[in-house]
Amino acid sequence: MLSESTLGFSATTPDNLLIDAGALYKNYGLAGEALISATAGGNEFVVNVSTRDVKVDGVKNLSKGLRFVTNVEITLKANLLEVTTDILTMALMGEADTAGNVDYDIITGKTTIADSDYLENIALVGRISGSAKPVIIILKNVLNTDGLKFKTEDDKDNVLPITFTAFGDPTTPTILPYEIRYPKVVDGVLLKVLGSPIIDNAKVLIGFSDTMAAVIPLDGFAVTVAGVADVVTASARGVNQFNTILLTLTTPPTAGQVVTVAYAKPVADASDVKSLSGVALGSFGAMAVVNN
Repeated sequence: MLSESTLGFSATTPDNLLIDAGALYKNYGLAGEALISATAGGNEFVVNVSTRDVKVDGVKNLSKGLRFVTNVEITLKANLLEVTTDILTMALMGEADTAGNVDYDIITGKTTIADSDYLENIALVGRISGSAKPVIIILKNVLNTDGLKFKTEDDKDNVLPITFTAFGDPTTPTILPYEIRYPKVVDGVLLKVLGSPIIDNAKVLIGFSDTMAAVIPLDGFAVTVAGVADVVTASARGVNQFNTILLTLTTPPTAGQVVTVAYAKPVADASDVKSLSGVALGSFGAMAVVNN
């Protein structure tokens, strides 16, 4: 029985590992999207939920249903390696005069917070081991709430510690100002290519880890034959093997020719190759196709 296992490792463990520290963006997915800075020492995402318990006479223990959320604070802490005018202005919630002096940008603080001081969002974009699609943590309506603490030392990586805090939208006060975009998983397994593609009846056959959708868009596939691009003219799910797809080429390869296939996930979701469960296939680089 699974419940009697004393080992947490499973066949899906290698696909679900968080890898590396990730990258910080401001205004992710919006106009003005940009990387904020290189970081050192990793990043820390915290959702701190404060609660209270209703006290009932005669009840000696905490009771299910009597705990209520009183406050949720969402933060993202980072140590920025880069120090720029934009970063200092953001950290101070200040103002920058970039035109008044030919040699310096003049950054000054202020004692009020304007709506324009809030960044629309901050995103931590990372990855897991089993997917080409990133894990994205987005904080909305963001300010640096830690002020400015900057210490410089010899022979050390001098960093600027920042604590980004998310604030709720007053027009939707019951919606928490964060979201986590996590690659979809089917029965614990991410949609991925299994084994090596092969040539089957002059078509490229690719096997996958899940049953594929009935309709397979051909956008995003790139095939080369003997080092020359060969345009894909049709794509379809396998007739008897529903976890495969077949790509029809303009010029079918002959036995022994070197063939490769790659996939670049289209921008439009409607053009994604998906499993029957709706999980989109991530991009993959050129793979050798077995062509005996």
